[in-house]
Amino acid sequence: MKQRIRKWCYAGFPLLGDLFYLAYLQRSAIDMVYSDYIRLINSYLPDVWNPEKFFVPDLLTRIPVNYLERGLNVELFGYSVTFDRIMGVLGFGLSALVIGMYARRQRIGLGWYASAMAVMFSLNKWEMLYNGTGWAHFLAFACFFFHYYLLDRVYEVRNGKRTVQGERVSSRKWRRQLVWLAVLPALITIGTAGPYCAIYTMTLVLAYLFIEIRNQVILHQGIRKVRRELEKAGERPGAIGVIDSRTCELGRKQVILLLAAAIWPLLLYLWSNSQAVYEYSGAVDTPLFTAFFQDPKFFIKFFLKSFASTVFGVELISRQMTNVPDMAWYLLGAFVLASYGLAVWMNFYYRISERTIFPLMLLAGGGMNHLLILVSRYIFMPNDNYGMSSRYALQYQLGVLGILLTFGLVFRRKKSGEEAERTEGKNAPAEKKSGKAVYLAAFLVTAVFLCGNLVTTAEEFSFGVHRKNYNLETREMLLNFEQATDEELEARLEYHKPGCREALEILKEHHWNIFRESGTPQ
Repeated sequence: MKQRIRKWCYAGFPLLGDLFYLAYLQRSAIDMVYSDYIRLINSYLPDVWNPEKFFVPDLLTRIPVNYLERGLNVELFGYSVTFDRIMGVLGFGLSALVIGMYARRQRIGLGWYASAMAVMFSLNKWEMLYNGTGWAHFLAFACFFFHYYLLDRVYEVRNGKRTVQGERVSSRKWRRQLVWLAVLPALITIGTAGPYCAIYTMTLVLAYLFIEIRNQVILHQGIRKVRRELEKAGERPGAIGVIDSRTCELGRKQVILLLAAAIWPLLLYLWSNSQAVYEYSGAVDTPLFTAFFQDPKFFIKFFLKSFASTVFGVELISRQMTNVPDMAWYLLGAFVLASYGLAVWMNFYYRISERTIFPLMLLAGGGMNHLLILVSRYIFMPNDNYGMSSRYALQYQLGVLGILLTFGLVFRRKKSGEEAERTEGKNAPAEKKSGKAVYLAAFLVTAVFLCGNLVTTAEEFSFGVHRKNYNLETREMLLNFEQATDEELEARLEYHKPGCREALEILKEHHWNIFRESGTPQ
């Protein structure tokens, strides 16, 4: 009975998270286009199925899966923002479900898993959730998590026995998993990943390099050990072959092939991206290294504040914590950065990485996303708060999940008595003394993440009523947009470029979105 309850909890928490997100959207949003939707309407509507708008040089930057979803949205729902938002929520639920599958497989305690879910379903990412145009990004991260999870399952298979936690793995199943590992990068990068494919690919590259280097180190140590034993016995060592159950069954040739399968879609995306033209409002035109030498402190502040935003959302800070000095956010960012270091150390010290690399992949992805945002958004200097934007919370979240899952694995190890098996000889007293401090540090880090994200979520959920009231006022003005000036439309639609009036004319002519119920303003 207890096992059945645990099983349902691993699947139930993502479902509850999805329901919470839907409740937030119901409370704070209405079915009304704004912001990026104006550009999409003018670019793709009304002839949404026009192949000339699909087969463009920078196709991959526009995320191909968007074309299909947009066409179905127009045909079935009259271009509904609500439909896009629901698709985003469902995609995010799939991400959480993969985390649940991993937690169940690794027998992570429900307390740690619940903490990860509470942080994962935080409203620190409200902007991406609210703006339905980003629904494909949620789907992309679900695909990333699934690929990491599948690679982790392959990593668990050891030479000789072909077993995973006592579960026999057939040769057919093994080959099928390898095929999926080779095919998924192309499907994900080309179909759904968009601008996030760089970190996704780099995470895979680092994982494969880690597997190969670890295999070679283990085998080299084994060969040296056998050679020493033969020399002590007075025998002359010749060619020595070693099989070690600690190695991953992926051989060097397989690793090289999988590396190639991961990299070529990224190269294709980079070519497609080179055909795109980006416009940034308020950006400076200064090369990266020039900007760094001009103001190195800005980069440090930007970097630390981006880590701090994983605890407290920037909207909460701007509305409720304006009197808190910037130094507090720098220190909080340094605390989160130290938490990354603690989690990485724990993965190796407690030999978590010998059984699973999923948390390490999440930690690598989260850390690289912080770096990517820094080097790509420094152009908005001197605004060092830009890296705290809620639109980046989805990317930063990978690292936080990696931290919490690492803690869960370490405490599962402690509970099951595996720590005693690792402790040997003179190292035992030192580990015993350091263990309590490490566990206390893990609890402190988790408490900080939980408290910060829960406060952020509660404040944003409460503020949602004001967002909805503002949108209802905006809707009334848009229904009579002919009487409004271009400046008023740009301000209300949060789109400070030409095209607002043209987009509304397209919607009204075809009875879409806010004009769906009738052809005349209501």
